[in-house]
Amino acid sequence: MTLLASFNHPVADAQRAFRRILKAMSEPGVMVSLPLAQGWGTLSPAATAVLLTLVDQESPLWIDPQVDNDILRSNLRFHTGVPLSERCDAPFALSHAASSPRPADFAAGDNLAPEKSTTLIIEVPSLNGGLTLRLSGPGLRESRAIAPQLPESVLEYLRNRPHPFPQGVDLIFTCGEAMMALPRTTDVEVC
Repeated sequence: MTLLASFNHPVADAQRAFRRILKAMSEPGVMVSLPLAQGWGTLSPAATAVLLTLVDQESPLWIDPQVDNDILRSNLRFHTGVPLSERCDAPFALSHAASSPRPADFAAGDNLAPEKSTTLIIEVPSLNGGLTLRLSGPGLRESRAIAPQLPESVLEYLRNRPHPFPQGVDLIFTCGEAMMALPRTTDVEVC
């Protein structure tokens, strides 16, 4: 078992990371940096910080085989105690753009429990230089343009959004030490 570092100052850094994640979720498309210098194995520092901040013993996590490894599992178990799920409708899911994740597969809400949803964390090659997305809706006074490098499967989901609110998936894109979020309430136009 290889254990890697967590936050340098666990309480203060987790609080700082939570505030920044909250800012990204409440202001869709805003890029924020997270206070972690190294990731676990091949995972970026931002994705690692998101996991350290959001997952716990009561919130199962599904891990894409593309990013799954013993280093990640050991550190998740030691630092967060998160139970791992075989089901992709777990409250949290971790994937990589190279896997072409299909967000519709993670939408857990149904007519009996529409409030259930998955927060899908996707490692992307870059938060810039991709197809332009125009965002509007809650948290945005005026439309905002972003261009993360997303796989076609995610762009297709954003074009069609098959699940009406409150169903759907909250998306977090991570790269290096930065992240941005697209909550399920955000209207997205793929330009």
